[in-house]
Amino acid sequence: MLAIATKLTKINYDYEKLLEINKNVSKSFDYHVIDAETTLLDESILENLKKAVLTVQSKRMDSFELLEKYASYDFDICVVLGNRAYLSEKEANFQKTRIIDVLEKAITYKNKIWVGTEGVENLAKDFIEKNDLISYYVYGCENPDISSKKAIYIPYVEKMDENILDSMKNYLGRRENYHGNWQDFIISLEDLKNEDLDKFKDHIIVGYPINQDYENILNFKNKFLGK
Repeated sequence: MLAIATKLTKINYDYEKLLEINKNVSKSFDYHVIDAETTLLDESILENLKKAVLTVQSKRMDSFELLEKYASYDFDICVVLGNRAYLSEKEANFQKTRIIDVLEKAITYKNKIWVGTEGVENLAKDFIEKNDLISYYVYGCENPDISSKKAIYIPYVEKMDENILDSMKNYLGRRENYHGNWQDFIISLEDLKNEDLDKFKDHIIVGYPINQDYENILNFKNKFLGK
C-alpha cells in the first residue's frame, strides 16, 4: 500500500492547497497522511478530507480533545510522542508514558490507529502488539522489533541537490545516527534500485515529497509500482 505525507508547515497552512493535494492524492494512493504540527480543527476542511490519516501529538495539552474530534470522522489516527519544536515548555516536559494514556483512549474509538514509534519503541511495543495497531517508523531508523503491521515514512526527491539538502538540515539533525549520510534518511528516486524496494514490500509506504508538486507525487507511485 502506498501513501503520501503532507506537512502543513511546508504549505504554510494553506488549507485550500491542502484540500487540492488531498483530492489528487486520494485518487492515486491508499492514504494521505497529514502531519499537523499545530491544531487542525476547521470542520469545513476536516469534513472534505478523503483517505486521511490525522496526527495527534500525545504531549499536547489538547491531545485528548483532538483525538475525540478526529475520531468523529472517517479517518485513521496516528498517535506520536510530539515534536519539541511545536510544544510548550510544559508539554515538552510531559513523560513519554503519556503516549500510552492517549493510546488507551484511542482504541476506544472505531478508527484504525497508527503509532509513531520513534523514541517510544520499547515503551509502546506491548501495547501495539496487544491491540493490533500499526507501528509507524522513520526511514533510516531501525525497523522496530514489533510484531504488527508496519508503515514507514520516507522523505524523497527525484534528484538530490544542495538546496534540497539544505532545506532538510533540521530534519536530518534530529536523527541520532546522522553524520552527513543523507542517503540513509532520504531516498533519491533517480538512484533507487529494485532491491531497495523489496525490503518494504510488506509495509505501508508513506512517501514525503520534499518538492510538493503533483508530478513529483506521482513519480513516487510510478517508481514503487513500476519496479
